[in-house]
Amino acid sequence: MVLLGGRFRKIYKAQWISRRKEFIILIEMSEAPTKYKVLFYNKLNNHQHIINTFGFVENNFGTITLLQERASHGHFQELLKKKLFEPSSMVLIVIFLQIIDAMVYNVGKGMIHDDLRCSNVLVFQMDSSKPEENFVKLTNFALARPNKPSLLDDRRSTIPVEYCAPEILRSAGRLNYSELSEIYSMGVLMWEACSQGHTPYGSSISNKEVRQKNCWYNEPQLRDNFKVIKTQLSSINLESHFQYELDVDVKISNQLHDDHGQIFYNAEWIKTNKPPIILIVINTETAEREASFYIELSSHEHIFQTFGLVKNDPRSTMLIQERAPHGNLLKLLQSQQFKLSVTILVTIFSQIVDAIIYIIEQDIIHGDLRCANVLVFQMNPFEVKGNLVKLTNFSLSQIVESNGQTNYSELSDVYSMGILMWEACSQGEVPYGTDTSDNDIRQRKLKGEKLSIPKKCDRQIWNINKLSIEIYEYQLNINVRKKNPLNGHYGKFYEADWIPKRELPIILMILNKETAQHDASFYLTLNSHPHIIHTFGFVGNNDRLPMVLQECATYGNLQILLQSKRFQPSTKVLITILLQILNAMIYISSKDIVLIRYCASEILKSTDKSNYSEASDVYSFGVLMWETCSQGKVPYEFDTSDNDIRQRRLNDEQLLRPNSSHDQIWPIIESCLYRTPAMRDTLQQIQVRLREKVTKASYIFEK
Repeated sequence: MVLLGGRFRKIYKAQWISRRKEFIILIEMSEAPTKYKVLFYNKLNNHQHIINTFGFVENNFGTITLLQERASHGHFQELLKKKLFEPSSMVLIVIFLQIIDAMVYNVGKGMIHDDLRCSNVLVFQMDSSKPEENFVKLTNFALARPNKPSLLDDRRSTIPVEYCAPEILRSAGRLNYSELSEIYSMGVLMWEACSQGHTPYGSSISNKEVRQKNCWYNEPQLRDNFKVIKTQLSSINLESHFQYELDVDVKISNQLHDDHGQIFYNAEWIKTNKPPIILIVINTETAEREASFYIELSSHEHIFQTFGLVKNDPRSTMLIQERAPHGNLLKLLQSQQFKLSVTILVTIFSQIVDAIIYIIEQDIIHGDLRCANVLVFQMNPFEVKGNLVKLTNFSLSQIVESNGQTNYSELSDVYSMGILMWEACSQGEVPYGTDTSDNDIRQRKLKGEKLSIPKKCDRQIWNINKLSIEIYEYQLNINVRKKNPLNGHYGKFYEADWIPKRELPIILMILNKETAQHDASFYLTLNSHPHIIHTFGFVGNNDRLPMVLQECATYGNLQILLQSKRFQPSTKVLITILLQILNAMIYISSKDIVLIRYCASEILKSTDKSNYSEASDVYSFGVLMWETCSQGKVPYEFDTSDNDIRQRRLNDEQLLRPNSSHDQIWPIIESCLYRTPAMRDTLQQIQVRLREKVTKASYIFEK
């Protein structure tokens, strides 16, 4: 079952009983079609770029069922988002022209589609690099209507606001649907296609925000109609993308090498005395995309300069690039031609990192960081300023996704930078050895095997290198799989599984971006204590979220267990639990870390964090003890706002003694909740008092 045009409709694969060859589907409609739909389905579907509707199907189920042709590749948006189709600019133009052809026909018949978007474009033929091998059709006319304003049928709520023209969003008593509102939707559709299927305005923005943004756009009278847009698209001259022409501006000579679908040639200028060059011919399906990365990023001083595209008869994607006089860093290291001191290594690493930071700022990841992709333009083992390197080879680069569709991310580039540094410090040694297969290396890495420190490697460099490799010790969908949200904490805690499966239960926690580094440092610093939750480490993920992997508690949190009455501990058991918590807090205090929980009154009265201390944590521990003795009750009541509680606390309101059988603990709780910090016991003093209570309870029990 899928949602089409704001209404649920069931769609089934079907086949002819006769020997007809067309692929077909049956659409079970949720309501009777309007006269406009009937008119369209019966008379207006004979355009080559509009889905072919064979007619309504009589059946014994009393349902309204429509028979249509089926697209062999599905809808356009899904293909784009899953990267099954990465069309070049020329291919996109052809697809846009086919959709516009359908719309010109539709408008000519006095109707508008009213739901233009990539998910309503079906793909029958596709080829990322050959425009003539692409064929699409417009579908889903559930919202089709006459091309004129209507006072009778206001269906604004059914239209996705991301694609909706601002005049429709602004209309109150009447609707402003027209060809010009369709033009607006067509513009959003084109943006969506050029963005590889991303949701307009981002999936995290609310409809209200989208409406406000749309209101800032121009009035409909300023938009062109479909015929004008068709003329404009048809007149786009992709020849203008070529800055140079083969055998006019440059000439090609012998082949140098090939790598990842790229062939490198010696070349030279014909008319000018510009810097030495090479030609790269890219033969992959994503050639245009790769070329765009080279051109877009070449302005940085530590990224290989690309002069531009070269027009050539075979119409291959051909680029002119500068030539590196010393070749790549890996060969220089392996041949012992370039022996790097610590200062030179730091200089080179800094230049590479500068380039990577620039790339990331453009929302692009390199995807193939290694010494072989670092070209050396200047080298001087004795003079720091006499060294210049540049990053190259963007064949595996891609735009950073926001929805986790790929495992490549900034974090994976950080890891690769760590391996690159190891490689350079090892004078070009191959990580994990040359005689090891990729599959063996994969298994060794998945088992947690780490590279050892290279011989003669500076300890300071190694520490940075180790951090790059280990900070993201786990990768989402490689070592660990995220599952359902936990305990209603949407967006923070998630169930998780090891990949491959292990017995130790785990959860994923997403930290606040602003405080992630600070919070995570506490988790990792305090990891070794038996009564502090174990944190395995950071988890690299494509959403660039600060995500950590932790052990999962078998029974969940104490508050829920107490509130649900699934756990009703005796005084002895309760004191034992409190001692374990206190033991952890004393350990934390010994690390000069102050935890902030149910805060003390002096914190509420403070305008800064200067009043946080062990005494304020003692107060919080008192509230925790009150909570456990109250069978998980919320301090100051559950349905009270934070502001009300704050005022009551500032008015010196105290927690009342719980109605429980844990009378022995109440004096200790009271001593923790004194308003004056100096009057409270220390954590160690509370520990002694609790131990005395548990000893006494044991003695009474034994008696």
